[in-house]
Amino acid sequence: MSTLLSSWKQFQLFDFTPIRDPNYQTADALYSDPTLSAITATKSNYLIIAINNSSLKIVNAKDLTTLGTFMIYDVDYRITFLSPLNNSNNLIISLAEKQGSPSIIKLWDINKLLELQGEVDEIDFQYKFQTQVSVSNGDNSFPISCFKFTFDLTCLALGYTNGKVILVRGDLLRDRGAKQRVIYESNDPITGIQFNEKEMVLYITTTSKILTVSTTGRNQGKPTQVLSSKTGVDLNCTDIDTESQDLIVGLPGAIRYYNHINKLSTINFDTPKSKIMKFESQSSSKSSFLLIVSPQHEDTTTKTLMTRIIILDLVNMYISFNILIPSTLINYVFLLQGDLYLLSADGVLYKLHEKPINQQIELILQRELFQVAFNLAKQSKSSTEVLLRIKKLHGEHLYDAQNYEESAEVFTKCLELFDNKQVGNDDEEDLDDFVMNIITKFKEATNIANLTKFLTRLHEMGIANIDHVTLLLCCFCKLKQVENIDKFIDELDVSMNFQDLNFQLIINLFKECGYFQQVIKLLYKLNQPNLIVDIQLYDLKKPKLALSYIKTLTIDELLLILIDHSKSLLDSCPIETTELLINVFTGKYLPHESQEPLVIDKEETQEASMKLTNYQAFVNYLSGSSEEEPEQKSNEPTYLPPRPSLIYSSFTGHPNEFVIFLEACIETFDRFQGNIADKKETLLTLLEMYLSIHQASDDKEWLTKAESVVTQYGEILDNKSLLLLSHLYDFKHGEVIAKENSQMQESLLTSYQIAEDVDGCFEILKKFGDTKPELYKSMLRFLISKKSIFEKVNIKDFQYILDRINFFKLMNPLEILQVLTEQPENDYITLGLVKEYFMDYFKQKNKEIINNEKLIEMYEQESTKSSYKLSELTKPFVIQNNKCSMCELKLDFPVIHFKCRHSFHQKCLSTNLIMNEDGFDGKNETPQCPVCIGHANEIRNVKASQFKSKENYEVFLSLLHESKDKFKFIADYFGKGVMENESITMLND
Repeated sequence: MSTLLSSWKQFQLFDFTPIRDPNYQTADALYSDPTLSAITATKSNYLIIAINNSSLKIVNAKDLTTLGTFMIYDVDYRITFLSPLNNSNNLIISLAEKQGSPSIIKLWDINKLLELQGEVDEIDFQYKFQTQVSVSNGDNSFPISCFKFTFDLTCLALGYTNGKVILVRGDLLRDRGAKQRVIYESNDPITGIQFNEKEMVLYITTTSKILTVSTTGRNQGKPTQVLSSKTGVDLNCTDIDTESQDLIVGLPGAIRYYNHINKLSTINFDTPKSKIMKFESQSSSKSSFLLIVSPQHEDTTTKTLMTRIIILDLVNMYISFNILIPSTLINYVFLLQGDLYLLSADGVLYKLHEKPINQQIELILQRELFQVAFNLAKQSKSSTEVLLRIKKLHGEHLYDAQNYEESAEVFTKCLELFDNKQVGNDDEEDLDDFVMNIITKFKEATNIANLTKFLTRLHEMGIANIDHVTLLLCCFCKLKQVENIDKFIDELDVSMNFQDLNFQLIINLFKECGYFQQVIKLLYKLNQPNLIVDIQLYDLKKPKLALSYIKTLTIDELLLILIDHSKSLLDSCPIETTELLINVFTGKYLPHESQEPLVIDKEETQEASMKLTNYQAFVNYLSGSSEEEPEQKSNEPTYLPPRPSLIYSSFTGHPNEFVIFLEACIETFDRFQGNIADKKETLLTLLEMYLSIHQASDDKEWLTKAESVVTQYGEILDNKSLLLLSHLYDFKHGEVIAKENSQMQESLLTSYQIAEDVDGCFEILKKFGDTKPELYKSMLRFLISKKSIFEKVNIKDFQYILDRINFFKLMNPLEILQVLTEQPENDYITLGLVKEYFMDYFKQKNKEIINNEKLIEMYEQESTKSSYKLSELTKPFVIQNNKCSMCELKLDFPVIHFKCRHSFHQKCLSTNLIMNEDGFDGKNETPQCPVCIGHANEIRNVKASQFKSKENYEVFLSLLHESKDKFKFIADYFGKGVMENESITMLND
């Protein structure tokens, strides 16, 4: 083998199988028949053999059994060419020659021949063709060197050894006749002809030239285009690329491609060539092979021939198969069922079968030619899993060889194969595992640059997760690739979910490298305002820059930042921060025009120190005037103001600013009727601030403010909280208001009594005495408890107390005397103090006695009258009525009389039925007077309600408790008969 041939990549991608003729050296030999003159195969799996010059043998290619032998030409003819039609499964075309006679071309239907077997005489088979054409070349003394036809069999070309080319045109499939003419004529033998059906030309090769001739029109035997005037081609060393219609020429030192105009390309392939044939790969639609049959001598001293079979991959440019067959020549080559068959001169048939694509890939991988294997797998449309495996093996091989840069590039290309639509869920290694493996491999400091390239591509493809992005930014920082950091931030897709990004790690890295500009830019794009403010405040020490940025945020973002950072902002810029807090929590905040929070190198000036003690002074300071109150805008808030309590803790160490803030909130509550619960909480906080500042400074102005708050808002303040604050700060005014609002009049009165504040006690009595009568009893005991207290009141005050006690019947005279005399040391109390009270009391009791005696006399008289009436009812009496009390007509029988002296027709009672309270059942056994029934039912209902009242014990207790004269109330209950049994039934007979 030549040195040039050994430089090609070579594989054994075909299975090579010698097939001996099963009928070898028998009378029925197949392809080992010494008389064989041509051989081919059909798509229908028939092996067609020309033997005995004019006979055709049809063989079953599966089991190599003879199906039939037919003599298709006269015995004087010799079949020299056999070829199947590409667009048919069973049609073949044959060419037979006879010295001195026209050559005969016949079209045969193999199935038809087999069907006629046994029905037609052997001599008659030569006439069972589909089409026959006779071709003459002068005196027909020169043999045919090559024979080709078009796909649809409308053109046939025959090349002769005398340099002529004859074209036959016609519809040969339908046997509609044909015409023939010489289209080329020269002195050089014709070695090859091929049709270019796209351009309607015929490629012609001779022993000295390569040219084209048009297959249409007249050309007087002249070439259309001479492709090469210095290059001759051997017999059987041309073929056509069916897809591009380019001519393939096999020269001893090269393989050349020609189109109908000029030469296209050359493949240096220095080896002798006796035959070439292009055929397509069965495993890849994009691959095609070129078979090269190369006759060679065994050595330079002997003339023994041997044949080298080479299959060249025309796409990937490597040798797919190479084998040396000793001591023989290859005479015939044909395709059968996609496999390549070669028939040697010694009658052995060699089968070349392309290995399955997975076996081909594995063979190439064993040679560590990973790119070749990848290209082959891609051309064969192998699955993504296969492509990915090849790339991984390639990368691992380079990594093991310490070629880290190329290894990283290969691993990076693997990312393109990780497509969720193609890679299955059961893949051995998913994307995350693969990426983690690569990160582990390239984690050393020397490989950071390679890892960065890998992670960059991972991010560009949009398949990087949060950890990958974090690591990528870390790599940029380690390599100090500021431009890449800026590019990453500029091209960052904010639609991706980066909320879980390890911001703290990235920030720390950026801080270490001094990339504050970049980290703020990144955080701004990721919408992380809290972290931006954190850096501006605590790392850059630029609170005014932070405030400027904060004022561009929406209210929701701003509120979260203020809760976290307002303490630091108040320490640095108290006035500006207080103004911002007031605007936010009173609904006045409007964000400024948004802009990127760039780092500003200019030093910030310190805010001027100014002590302000109230909101109005603060507003005047901000407006630049303290003489007039600035005009207040009445625009309602555009959002629901947050609860002020959220920010209270931030004012630690800033009491004045806190007071200003609280006063502003209260003013807003008053103006827009805010949430009452928040208002209560804010008022109590403001009150506490007033009291605490007063306690610390002893400035009465703060106490006055506290009293003003309690006086103005006492009704809505929480009384318990107010009372607690009053005790903590000894705030008397607040304690009074709290106890008054809490209905703690007894406790408040006790407080005044302890302080011996008589005026205060009387003030409490005047406010709450009528609603809390028990206060009068407590006040009476208080006034006589000490002589000093007793001397502070006059007789009128005592008389007022006694009158109210008598009015509410809180004590009887005896109890009053007991109170006045229960302490022996009360010698300063005289009878004159209660003289008028007792005189009025006795007069009132005398009046009641006289009234009661009169009532008794009246009740006795009424009782006597009622007893007389009851006794009269038991005696008979005369009915003097002569008219019906219902219809007022004269009475006639039947008549019904009642003891109430009413009389009725019976028919009138029948038409005026009366239903009692228990319902009416149609059987009124005891008639009742329609006139008196209403009064009787009324009495019955009153009596029933009186009896029912004894069962309603809770109502009795409630009324008893509310009664001023409980004895009288109980006596009334006895008078209503609640203690009697319900045994009297009232009937109006």
